Amino acid sequence: MTFNRAILLGLSLVVSSLSGAEAQTAGQGLRGTSDVQGSSDLTNEPASAQDAAAPTSPAYTNVHALRLSGNSAAVETGSTGLGATGRTVPVRPFADRVEAVRRLQPTGISRADDGVFAGDTTFDQAEGFRVGTFTILPELTVTGGATDNASGTVGGKSAGFYRFAPSVSARSNWSRHQLDLSLRGSYSGYPDDATDADKSLNTSAALRVDVSEGTTLNGQVGYNLSQEDSGTAETASGSDNVHQYNASLSGTRDAGILSVTLRGALDRSTYDSTSGSVSQDGRNNTVYSASLRLDGNTGAVLAPFAESSLLLRRYDTTCSDALCEKRDANGYQLRGGVTVDAGPKLRGEIGAGWRLERLDDNRLKDLAGLIADGSIVWSPTRLTTVTAGLGTQFASTDIDGASGSIIYSGDLRIAHSFSDRIAGELGAGYSYRTYEGVSIDETTITGRASATYALTRNVALLTTYSYRSFDSSTPGADYDENRIEAGIRIRH
Repeated sequence: MTFNRAILLGLSLVVSSLSGAEAQTAGQGLRGTSDVQGSSDLTNEPASAQDAAAPTSPAYTNVHALRLSGNSAAVETGSTGLGATGRTVPVRPFADRVEAVRRLQPTGISRADDGVFAGDTTFDQAEGFRVGTFTILPELTVTGGATDNASGTVGGKSAGFYRFAPSVSARSNWSRHQLDLSLRGSYSGYPDDATDADKSLNTSAALRVDVSEGTTLNGQVGYNLSQEDSGTAETASGSDNVHQYNASLSGTRDAGILSVTLRGALDRSTYDSTSGSVSQDGRNNTVYSASLRLDGNTGAVLAPFAESSLLLRRYDTTCSDALCEKRDANGYQLRGGVTVDAGPKLRGEIGAGWRLERLDDNRLKDLAGLIADGSIVWSPTRLTTVTAGLGTQFASTDIDGASGSIIYSGDLRIAHSFSDRIAGELGAGYSYRTYEGVSIDETTITGRASATYALTRNVALLTTYSYRSFDSSTPGADYDENRIEAGIRIRH
């Protein structure tokens, strides 16, 4: 308790001192507020019309820069419980979900910036630089800190660490169509024990082709590297690397009050042990899906949608455990819900349904359960934004007698702009994992508090406190972790 109280007190003093020092700047102009040249490349409005319509709040006056911050290749839908499903699953930037919810608008509707605070300081808003027909936005975060459980296991020891987190995104400046690219990575090193090192990588590309006024094609490919918890039932020893590959292609056609979307997708997951001593090939699998979605374009605040999918899961090996159980599966998913569009103040989507995967091996039960997902963004004021997410994931396994696992996750995050230089965030996440066929349940609770201070036009100071609690029905697997870090962020 002493360690926790000291950390919380330190964060409170940092935020209080920064707020007091910069409160007088809350009404001052921001970088780029008087210069929106180049924004005409992204819209058909003349610059004068954009200036006249631009909001005056210091949280989001830089219309051109905020438009550049959105990136289709990096949007976040649903939830992973603030990184609860993996030891090294970095918490996504607040703006990722804000951008995803903005894109829920029907085809053909302008996606110009709506003034919702995206959770970051605006004094050092990234402007990027042009390379041909693309705008490139590079960023590097370097931090150091301490944790009371470096290994993320029962009996883990305290240690200091450092972290490098580079990222770069690119967005096309074409008059029609759009191509977005995103690359993010992180490496956390522990000087006292190199075996505790954590790494992650996420890269993706998204292409939108405007075939006609009411018809669009969307394609996306991506790769993600993360590490599993040492305490989870899936890890035989140490932390396992998780490699996820995905590709999808969809077409959407607006036809009056109805919008139709056809989508095909491939999601592949492979696993390997960080120690190299235990093979994890038995879990390697690929899921193929084909979906049909119908959206009601009624113009109402609440618009219904319905979606159906056919699923095929195929494992690389047909005999993956000691019992030689065959886990290839065929299945389906049915989902319905509503999209919410109450203007910039409240937007999102909430859905629920049922998913079933029937495995080839008669000794194994069907992997079936309720699904719930959604993403909501609420802007109670121009300086405060609240986001909430729900997600459901069906995961593979090679545990004897188990068909797989279902992971239910949710999170709630609140971001506030104290001034153009200072932004703060609070967040909490929850994840529950249950296995079909064996009595194993795992619960993860996460929390975080962060503050950002824009020191210059390109450099910001960051501080973050995070908490993680892992609880398993497997005896001796429970653990807690407190972590605090601080450093700088550099971007152009």
